[in-house]
Amino acid sequence: MKALILVLALTAPAPADDAGTFASLCRFGNQWMISGDWDGDGVHGPGIVQESDAGLEWFLRNDPGSGPVDVQFTFGPKGAMPVVGDWDAKNGDGVGVVINKDKNLRWQLRNTLQLGPPDADFTFGTSASDIPVAGDWDGKNGDGIGVNRVSGNNLQWQLRQSADAGSPFTIFNHGAKGDGPQAGDWDGRGGDGIGTTHRATGLEWKLRDSANAGSANRNFTFGAGNTDCQLTGDWNGDGTDSIGIVRIVDGKREWQMRNSLSAGSADFTFTY
Repeated sequence: MKALILVLALTAPAPADDAGTFASLCRFGNQWMISGDWDGDGVHGPGIVQESDAGLEWFLRNDPGSGPVDVQFTFGPKGAMPVVGDWDAKNGDGVGVVINKDKNLRWQLRNTLQLGPPDADFTFGTSASDIPVAGDWDGKNGDGIGVNRVSGNNLQWQLRQSADAGSPFTIFNHGAKGDGPQAGDWDGRGGDGIGTTHRATGLEWKLRDSANAGSANRNFTFGAGNTDCQLTGDWNGDGTDSIGIVRIVDGKREWQMRNSLSAGSADFTFTY
C-alpha cells in the first residue's frame, strides 16, 4: 500500500478518556491510541484507530517513531473497542474489536491487517461490567483473551488461553476498582504477565510478571495521571515489553516511550 502521511484532525485536547469500562486503552476524542507488532519483526509500532459513523479506521506504523502510515484499513463498527493480539501465532499482531451486544461482549478478530470479514467471531464476557483484555497467558500458541470484572473493591481477572468462546482457565483478583488492566511480557521469559494503571497525581503502574494472583513485581509512576493515555509494547526489540504514554502537546499527539519498567524520563519521544 502506498505510504500515507497521518493527518488526522484532533478534537480539542481534553484529558485522556478511558471510555467508561474500557479502561485498558484510552483515547482523545474519537481516536484510540494503540500499539502492536504489525510486521512481525519483534518491535511494536504505534497506531491510531479513528471512530466515525462508517466504523473504525486503523492507521498503523511499523516502527516507533514519526513518519508515514504503513498500513491503513477499516475494520469494526462504530461503538466497538479496538483490541490487538497475535491470534494465530504467525506473522505479528492482528486486530480485533469488542462489541457490547445482548448483554455479552462479542469479539470479532482478524489475523491480517486489511479490510475483510473477521477470522473469529464469538462471545466472551458480560457487556454490563466487563473490561476486555488480551495476552499470551501461557507463552505458547498466540494470544488468548480475557475480561476484568469489578468484584467488591477488587479487579477480578477471567482469562482464556485461546481466542475463542469457552470457560476461563483461571479466575483471580489483582488490582483495585477503578484501575486499568494491562498485559505484557515484563520479564522477557515468554508469556505475558498482568498489571494495572491507576490515575492519581501521576500515572501509577503496578506490574506482575505472571498471570495469577499475587503482589506486583514492579511499582512505579510514569506519566501524568489525568491527561495521558497509557500503552505497552516492545519498543526496541529486546524481547521484553515496556511502557509508554501519549499526550497532547500543542495540538499534536506526542508519544513518550520508556524501555525499562521503572520511573524516569522517556527514552525517546516522537509525534504521530
